[in-house]
Amino acid sequence: MDSSIAPRIYRQDDNAMIYAGDCLAVLRLLPDNSVDSVVTDPPYGLADLSAGKVGEALTRWVSGEPEFIPADGRGFMGADWDRFVPPPALWSECLRVLKPGGYLVSFAGTRTQDLMGVSIRLAGFRIKDGLQWVRSDVFPKTKQSLKPGYEPILLAQKPPVGTIAQNVELWGTSNLDVEGCRTDFVSDADRAESWGKNQHGKYGTLHGGNAVYGDFPAGGVRKDYAPPGRWPTNIMFDSGAAAELDAANPVSRSRKGKARSGLAGPGQGVTSGGTGYDGEGGPSRFFPRLGDDVEFEDRLRFHYAGRATVKERPVAADGTKHNTVKPLSVMEWLIKLVTPAGGTVLDPFAGSGTTAEAAVKLGFKVIAVEGNEAYLELIDIRLDWVELAAHV
Repeated sequence: MDSSIAPRIYRQDDNAMIYAGDCLAVLRLLPDNSVDSVVTDPPYGLADLSAGKVGEALTRWVSGEPEFIPADGRGFMGADWDRFVPPPALWSECLRVLKPGGYLVSFAGTRTQDLMGVSIRLAGFRIKDGLQWVRSDVFPKTKQSLKPGYEPILLAQKPPVGTIAQNVELWGTSNLDVEGCRTDFVSDADRAESWGKNQHGKYGTLHGGNAVYGDFPAGGVRKDYAPPGRWPTNIMFDSGAAAELDAANPVSRSRKGKARSGLAGPGQGVTSGGTGYDGEGGPSRFFPRLGDDVEFEDRLRFHYAGRATVKERPVAADGTKHNTVKPLSVMEWLIKLVTPAGGTVLDPFAGSGTTAEAAVKLGFKVIAVEGNEAYLELIDIRLDWVELAAHV
């Protein structure tokens, strides 16, 4: 963050509002409870600071200095902007502009995810989960370090008002879009295996022992629901990581499903079971899959999230490009997970504009902020891509 950069609107249309300037200064211009989700890839704070410096930051944060960032150190590739994680003041502004019950999704560094989480908590968010993007396309940074095989993603929520139902009615937020983020079935056999083996996947078709409490109306049986895919997990793989997982255990067989109980009364379920199914494949089939331009065998039933391809990395006229671009498919999946239909996504650290492109491509509105003037053209390029594709 650089308070010397005066905020201004760089680009504005029906779907996107792009601000140039310091993110904290821009956020302070936005009205309360005005966005539906926050999805961002902030600085990880990778400077090698001493325990004393870290302790000083934490002490000053809880002592009334939420904007404090240690002055020493350099982070990723010696960058000053990456010397520490964003302080609570930044997340407090995100909390203020986010609607009650809305979600924050933030990437973090493996070495500093603890500090990122503390900063987010001190702002008033509730940490709800931790996701992992497992990768194979990486290399150790030094001879004395491990290969960074995953990137952590923090999922946090602004406390809702009243009950979840009340908050949804008032603000339209609180629920994750599980249905929109299910892992696609790759074949009829895959669908049969999932429905037959685990009745959490298909409610109302077998005995009620596996049903969620309250799913069945009194005196009757809930209408059958055939889910379009597997329940999403909090782990995503790239192609290489998935292939390594399946190569280690190329064929695993699910045991045939069988009824655990044949008894049910009114409001509890049905009285007879159905036929279970055998299923086999690599273990990665149980994890989410995000697609790109690479095809894999049907046994890879997970959310596949490869690295950003060349066509997903815009280059400005003067050759400027961003060094840490996230894949479009990853950002699309995360946005869908936490943003209600027709909602507005906020990204206070826009970078090359991956989140902005993903949001507009999916039909959401976006407010994005970028403090590096050199990257603004990259965001333009991305949004122009979406606009061009919409008219093809």
